[in-house]
Amino acid sequence: MRIRYCWRCKMDIPMLEGEESTIASQLYSEGFKTLEKDRQKRFKKLLDYYNDLTGFGETEPNAIIHHFADMYGPDCENCGKPYRTHKASFCAACGNKRKMKKLFLDDVRTIEMVYDKSMESEFDIVRTYSAFVDYIKTNGLPNYISFDNDLGLGEDGKVAPDGLAAAKWLVYESGLDLRHLEFKVHSANPVAAEQIRGLLNNYIKHLKKLNESS
Repeated sequence: MRIRYCWRCKMDIPMLEGEESTIASQLYSEGFKTLEKDRQKRFKKLLDYYNDLTGFGETEPNAIIHHFADMYGPDCENCGKPYRTHKASFCAACGNKRKMKKLFLDDVRTIEMVYDKSMESEFDIVRTYSAFVDYIKTNGLPNYISFDNDLGLGEDGKVAPDGLAAAKWLVYESGLDLRHLEFKVHSANPVAAEQIRGLLNNYIKHLKKLNESS
């Protein structure tokens, strides 16, 4: 849980993160299966869960579902309020134009080893799986990601989580909308490269079909 500004409420609100959001979503779904007509009773488990966790005293179940931290973009570099979405190009509060970075995941390569040297300033570089996850949790989903697969050894001397693990985190755990994500796999491992491409392309295609049918 963390405090973030909510554009609907026009105030700072305790917002749920990760597993907290998953539990809240499950409790919200359970509420619709009860026969109670009173909304407070129908969604009592959800309200109790949120209020016990945050100490906020929320009385509207629908508001809780809008108070998931990952629904919003990263905090504006100028005013500190979150961008309304991960794809927002400017801050609605102060008008700050957002500088969207591309992300380069590789344990040893530099940008100029894969792209033209003039593109260096467009990328942020992360060297490990954990740095990849932390970057996106902090900054939101970039427009473009360049994946290596084999990321060397971890601090324990064992093979580190790889680029495929990073792609799986995006698909299965991040909860982010990947429909507009552009990516390249620059790994020299052909099998792993095809696995990353296949996973992301299939998932993005799946999300787009869901959106079209809704």
